[in-house]
Parts: sequence; C-alpha cells; structure tokens
Amino acid sequence: MTDRYFEDFAVGQRFTSGARTVTTADLADFTRLSGDDHPIHTDPGYRGGGPPVLQGPFGPAVAMGLLQGLGLAGDSVLGLLDTHWHYRRPIHVGDVLRLQMTVVRCRRTRRGDRGVVTRYMRLVDDEGAVVQEGTTAVLLAARGAGPDPVARDFGTLAWGEALAARLGPVFAEALAGWDGTIGLRAGDHEVHLRIYRGAVIEVSGRSALGATFTVEADELTWTELVESGTNDFVRRAMTGAFAVRGNGYEYLRLTRPLSLLVDAARALARAGEETAA
Repeated sequence: MTDRYFEDFAVGQRFTSGARTVTTADLADFTRLSGDDHPIHTDPGYRGGGPPVLQGPFGPAVAMGLLQGLGLAGDSVLGLLDTHWHYRRPIHVGDVLRLQMTVVRCRRTRRGDRGVVTRYMRLVDDEGAVVQEGTTAVLLAARGAGPDPVARDFGTLAWGEALAARLGPVFAEALAGWDGTIGLRAGDHEVHLRIYRGAVIEVSGRSALGATFTVEADELTWTELVESGTNDFVRRAMTGAFAVRGNGYEYLRLTRPLSLLVDAARALARAGEETAA
C-alpha cells in the first residue's frame, strides 16, 4: 500500500489492475448479499437459456475492489463522494475482468488540507471490451495548501484564463471580424470566452447573454484530446465525442479558430507537465 496524498495525483495518470475471474461463488454471494434473486441471475433456463447474468451493481463493487488492489491510497483516503456508472455489457460467471483507471480531475477544497480526485474507471473483459464504466470522486488528505496547477483543470475559470493568455495573433486574425462568446464545458464545469474582434475581452463562468455556442465533453475526452499525438478535435467532434449547444451555424463557421483554441489547450497541458516535472 502506497499512501498517496492529494498532491500525488495528476490529471492524465493511468493505472491498470490485475485480473479477477468471476466465479459461481461470486454470483451466489452477491445474490445473498443484495437480495436480488431475479431469475435472470439464478435460473440458467430463463427466457430460452444462456448463462446467468451477474447483478449490475456487482460491477462497481468489483471495480472498487480492483482499485483497492492497486494500492494507491491508504490512510489518506477520507471518503468516497460519488459514483456515476454505466452498464455496457452483461457480466457472466467465467468472465475475466480488469480495471483501467484514468485521473480526470484534481480539485483542492477550500480548507486546503484535502482535495477531491475524480477517476474515470473502465471495467474491461479479457478481450478488452468495456463491460461497465463511469466516474468516482474520492476525498483525500493533502500534505499542505495550494496553489494547484490549472493546465488540465478543464472548464474552470482558472483554466479559461490560462487558455486565453495563450491565444496568439493567429487566433486574433482568424476572428478579426467576429463578436460572440465561446463556451467550453468539461463535465460539470463550464467557462465562457467573450471575444470581440479577435480579442478575448472577458473570461467568466457565465456570460450575461449566454454563449453563442458551447463545445462540451466529459473530462476523459478532454484529457485524451490534449494527450493525443495530433490535434484531432474535428475527428472527435464528428464521431460524437464532443457535442455542441447553441448556434450550430456559428460553430461550423469557426472550425479554424476552434482548432487554434485546441492547439492552445494542448500547449497549455504540455507546459503544465513540464512545470510539474
């Protein structure tokens, strides 16, 4: 067990657990523990046969056990704050499961002596297919007070200000005749860049008239975007990884400026890595 504190975690860190095989005893024990003895879990002949399916909540329970097996945190853990989970495939007896975990947000609390680390967790089978996935946030003790890095604190006001500072003359030229607000959202955090003739004149959590359009995705997608070998924002947007709210016409008009904005976000993330090193 390695007692990692809040400061020892950073957005983009990845961990993979060892394997765990689902057994008949697992099914029996979880059925008894949960009280969920629906025939889909207990009757091999239910609806035409096929192996019994483990109860859905068995997945996050196993994920938490595999997480504990990684030995990332001991006495520094103060409590689990939330779990947001999705069920992608059924789990059967005999399946071999592993946990893939990516840190997607680190936020110090106002007290300064603790912080929240959000993890994106994927439970995958032996073929690498995602069985269940979701995010969990844990409260950890911190060694001391901040400040904390903002280079990957996607969607926050501090990140938006750091991003705006990196938008150079090429960006200004691309938006020389445009007046509006671009919203950038990562999970529950959203920041607005108010732009007038190519210059960012205001960075805010919310603009008075709202954003002209908002580009949004979960924290994992933003993390993968800034870590990718190339700026593949357009490809990710076309495949649905990023969504857009608001004026779609203006969004399509600004493909080039948005690409430059992503370039700045990627450069900011790299600069944050160098500072941490």
